Amino acid sequence: MFFSTLFTLFGLGALCWILFNLAVYALPFAIGLTSGMYLYETGQGVFLSIIAGLFIGGFIAALGEFAFDRIRSVPLKLAIGQIYAVPAGIAGFHAAKGLAEFGGSSGPTITLLSWIGALVVGGTAWARVSGWSEANAISGGPPNNTLENR
Repeated sequence: MFFSTLFTLFGLGALCWILFNLAVYALPFAIGLTSGMYLYETGQGVFLSIIAGLFIGGFIAALGEFAFDRIRSVPLKLAIGQIYAVPAGIAGFHAAKGLAEFGGSSGPTITLLSWIGALVVGGTAWARVSGWSEANAISGGPPNNTLENR
């Protein structure tokens, strides 16, 4: 009985972690999935469609980080961050709403938890595309973008 409860909690935690990561990478996931499905529908085969979809999704994720790192214009950085954060926020909103409804919360509580989920997931997507989380983990503090540190 104890082990089944432990495995259930571990499984639910793993599913929530997977759901969170898919929501954070909503834009690359959607583009990779769409391109893979398009390739499959045009008769390219299952294996090629899966590999190409994974490659294209990873390329889009890396492209956003690379572009955010190389572009110096602040308005363009804000636009790139929004391109990645808005779909992630929408996915986070719906994921949190589904989990809150599954828990049997009331209407205002569901809405509040959904908006908190949207802000957390959108903010995490922004942090990941900007490279802030990697720089923070390496240096132990917020990134210092001076020329002498590059």
